[in-house]
Amino acid sequence: MLDQSEDNYRWFKDSLVDLMATHRGFHALLHNQSVDGYFRTSLEAIKAGLSKHGEGNFSVELVDDVVEDLGFYSHVSSALRA
Repeated sequence: MLDQSEDNYRWFKDSLVDLMATHRGFHALLHNQSVDGYFRTSLEAIKAGLSKHGEGNFSVELVDDVVEDLGFYSHVSSALRA
C-alpha cells in the first residue's frame, strides 16, 4: 500500500482556505483526502491516526497558512524509505 501523505497534502492545500475558516490553529488528521478529525496538538493527531488507520495510512497538517516545522518528525517517513 502506498503512503497517502502526498495525495492528502495536495487535497489539504486545495482545501486550506475553507478549513482555516473554522479550524485555524488545529491539527487535521487526514485520511483518503479528507479530514478525519481535528486536534489541539500534532501528537494527539498522530496517536489517533496510528490507532484508527495504521502507519502510512494517514497524515497530519496544521490548519494555518504558515508551515509548521516538526523537526525530526518532518523527515522520518522519507528516512525510513531510504
